[in-house]
Amino acid sequence: MTAATAPADRARGDQLRAILRGPGVPSKQLRDGGLIDGIPELAALGRTPQDPTWHPEGDVLVHSLWAADLAAQHADETAAPTPADSRELLVLAALWHDIGKPETTQRRNGRITSYGHAERGAEIAASLGRRLGLPDPLVRAASAIIATHMAHVSVAGRPSPKAVKRLRDRLRAAGASLEEWAVVVRCDGDARGAAARPDASIPWLRVAATLPPLRES
Repeated sequence: MTAATAPADRARGDQLRAILRGPGVPSKQLRDGGLIDGIPELAALGRTPQDPTWHPEGDVLVHSLWAADLAAQHADETAAPTPADSRELLVLAALWHDIGKPETTQRRNGRITSYGHAERGAEIAASLGRRLGLPDPLVRAASAIIATHMAHVSVAGRPSPKAVKRLRDRLRAAGASLEEWAVVVRCDGDARGAAARPDASIPWLRVAATLPPLRES
């Protein structure tokens, strides 16, 4: 980052935070505010295709914006008022959950894959968050959710208490919660149009409910 570009990035970060914290529909505000073109990592999502079997809705940008809108809707419609800080985390993590796909997407035997995109996405999110001047706690929490948003894929059926506790503890250490992770997983699954799947977070939340409660640090 050069001294000339730093103020522009900081301004984009402030603009992004205002969108994340609400009110309004994130996808429209991001487009209207020029942030998609202004942030190269977001623009790259629109140039990244997805396997139509799993993502008939379109490219990664279409999917990510839809997920962000769903996260904002969840935050705005929950029975108890959602603090702006929580809305900000949910929408950011949903918006950036596939930000690693441009660097990991490949065509293999006629299929489009993006192995490792969650882990790479967390690295990109951490770097991008710093460049935009986002608060460190927000970036850490969002990066943890991004890194683990595919954790459920590796488990067939009901996850073990050990696996759930490990995920819960990892998220908590980063300033996030299993419940916030579950919202992003749910939005990811729903933002697939005709290929939407049952909520993959439910088995994890059910097992979490059987674990000893977390102690306040």
